[in-house]
Amino acid sequence: MKKLSDARAGKYTVKWIFTEPDLKRILSEIRIEFGKEITVVSNCFGQILLRSEAGSFVIDSEVAAGVTI
Repeated sequence: MKKLSDARAGKYTVKWIFTEPDLKRILSEIRIEFGKEITVVSNCFGQILLRSEAGSFVIDSEVAAGVTI
């Protein structure tokens, strides 16, 4: 297991989410939830471009550090 903020391009399954309740709600809205598959498109300059069931999104590496894949 590793943090989403350290992930390279590829498909991953979300294992744990350790973050504030408000951020967890936002992640849930874009379908980054326990057991869901996400695709990291790129991880560059502290920004992670990813795809989930809800579409494509960019999240900050600080937010991504609370997600374990």
